[in-house]
Amino acid sequence: MTATILSHKDFCLNKYKNDSVPFLINRKLLIHKQLEKPQRTYCVYSDLHGSFEKYVYWLKNGLGYYSIAISEILGASYSKEIYQKYEKLFLLVNRNRINSIQKHVEDPNSTDWDVTDYFDESVPKIYTEAICELENMGLSRRRILEDILKILRLITRGDEHRIIKVLPRTYLENILKLYFKEDRRSYISLVDGITENFSVFCVTTSFIIKLISLNVFDKHINLGDTFDRGNGSDKLIKLYKAYFGPATNASPLHYIWGNHDILWLGASVGNPICCMTALRISMRYNNVDFLFRYGFNLDKLKNLALNQYKSKPTGKYIKERNDELWPEDVQIKMTKTLLVLESKLTVSCLEEALTLKGHIDYKPYLSHYSNLLDYLATNVSEETNQWTEFMKNNPLYIDCFFPSVSKDNPSALTAEEKEVADDIVRQFTTLPKLQDDIKWMFDKGETYRVMDNTVYYHAALPATENMDLEEVKGLKGKELLDFIQRDLKRIGEAHRDGTPLTHREKMQFWYLWCGSESPFFCKSKMATLERAIFNKLIAENDPVTTHHEEKNYYYKFIRNDIFLNKLLLEFHADKICMGHTPVKSANDGILSDNLRAFIVDGGAASAYGDRGTVLINTPDYTYVTFHPGLDELIAAEKENRLPDIKIETLEERKNLSLRNVDKGYFLRRELEAINEILDEKLDTWCERYFV
Repeated sequence: MTATILSHKDFCLNKYKNDSVPFLINRKLLIHKQLEKPQRTYCVYSDLHGSFEKYVYWLKNGLGYYSIAISEILGASYSKEIYQKYEKLFLLVNRNRINSIQKHVEDPNSTDWDVTDYFDESVPKIYTEAICELENMGLSRRRILEDILKILRLITRGDEHRIIKVLPRTYLENILKLYFKEDRRSYISLVDGITENFSVFCVTTSFIIKLISLNVFDKHINLGDTFDRGNGSDKLIKLYKAYFGPATNASPLHYIWGNHDILWLGASVGNPICCMTALRISMRYNNVDFLFRYGFNLDKLKNLALNQYKSKPTGKYIKERNDELWPEDVQIKMTKTLLVLESKLTVSCLEEALTLKGHIDYKPYLSHYSNLLDYLATNVSEETNQWTEFMKNNPLYIDCFFPSVSKDNPSALTAEEKEVADDIVRQFTTLPKLQDDIKWMFDKGETYRVMDNTVYYHAALPATENMDLEEVKGLKGKELLDFIQRDLKRIGEAHRDGTPLTHREKMQFWYLWCGSESPFFCKSKMATLERAIFNKLIAENDPVTTHHEEKNYYYKFIRNDIFLNKLLLEFHADKICMGHTPVKSANDGILSDNLRAFIVDGGAASAYGDRGTVLINTPDYTYVTFHPGLDELIAAEKENRLPDIKIETLEERKNLSLRNVDKGYFLRRELEAINEILDEKLDTWCERYFV
């Protein structure tokens, strides 16, 4: 049976066909109003890579927008010291809620965040002291209240619906009176009632700041890569579920899959290569605490590694050390064991894939990885003096001891290796907490999103030397990403329902992780084993051993306006935003002087620089905020101040309404559907109504 794809107008016709005329009239009028509202404000970030603690501080600090909003709205009225006092008010009001979420996330026994009404949540007592500090700087209570209301009006852009949908009815009438202030006599009387009592004044201003905090961003867009490099991947996902969950009034989260997310999706559905790779990367970067929180047991792996390698391996296997958990040599041995398992399983899984029908041609990959295994030395004993002699005579190698590799059948697992590999796969596919997080990742993730005429994706799109998008199995560009998303969603549903996946389906994740035509990779090869065991300079002479990963033409042309225009045309967008590649400055992140194209990966993980970048789109400007390292974030909180966040304006935006962007397109189609239904129903209804 072929599925019917409805246009948005047809979808709305079906949705509203049984609704009453008064409901349809009300919805029609709301759309007319909404079409003229300004574009939405949203924040974009990418590649958190397990940086949970850092992300928590970002949320407390409004991802940099508190500083922007206060300086932008209050203009040149005040000194820097007064700006900082206002920033302090926002920081203090927002802190307790984020602390509450953090406490839930870090409690292994807490399954559901106890969401209390935000407006009933406590505020630190020093908030009242901060109010006194502003008064001592010469600002009256009336002036402070007016300033905070100015910020509320600009943040919400005159849309009272944004207040009504989040504010409890208890406070609604008075806050709306303050918001609009057309009735001057009532407004002045209300302000007098607020300012005459210090406690009432502090409570009311804190309510308004809470209201502002809930409306700072219409949406969060996360460009992926929650996993790997850091120790808080599980905590980040638990935070996403709580903070952006249905029980809160937080703005929605759109999540774009990154390449490391794809790896973990593949591992969690049982691709053995992905399992070994994901675990090896965690061992290599010393982010293993989260593995234990998921319930992993690495004893069998450790025992195998210690039995195989009596002496410390000489290759390059780890980046970060973990002396508290196990000595450096044990960590290296375990990581090397995983790399050998990964390399062997890559060949055997590719061999099996070639026996099955499918669209991906795995022959070139099998040839490369088979040749690579053939390079592994198999005739060197465990005596370290023999290693030294061998590498002196064979300078290509920086490691030459691989006792489990057979010369006649290099990809064959020993019985002990098979037991460990099976155990690792079993853990990836059955640990409940991990599987629950993977379900969220499958359900929430996307390959791209177009919003307000901006296309967001994680990494790349295969391109040709002629600066065109490359066709991959008959698909390219947007169609390729659409296909991948549909297929991953289908596989995710099957896995969730307990339907066994085919080997080809599992191998698709490996290909998306490191395939040359994958939009998550787009390089000739992933030179993992090569970097670990071969001397870089000597290895360059051989395409099998070289460390070099030839990049797809996409990376060559991504700063070319002709190519960027083709990308924009492909998605019917006028702006591009992506992550994946760490940048150190705003100039690095700007891909063109003429077109609006940006990279927002600022290297949040310590492995990438311990920084962080957030792109903030408002109806008026596009900003990029550069966040400092974790030590500065911690120090700033202890001092009850916002950290030193560097803010740069990337562009001044046109004064466009929702009518002019993709949201407006869907609203107009919805309006057409409602008008069509009203044309059928209205006359008959009016005959009964007007009697």
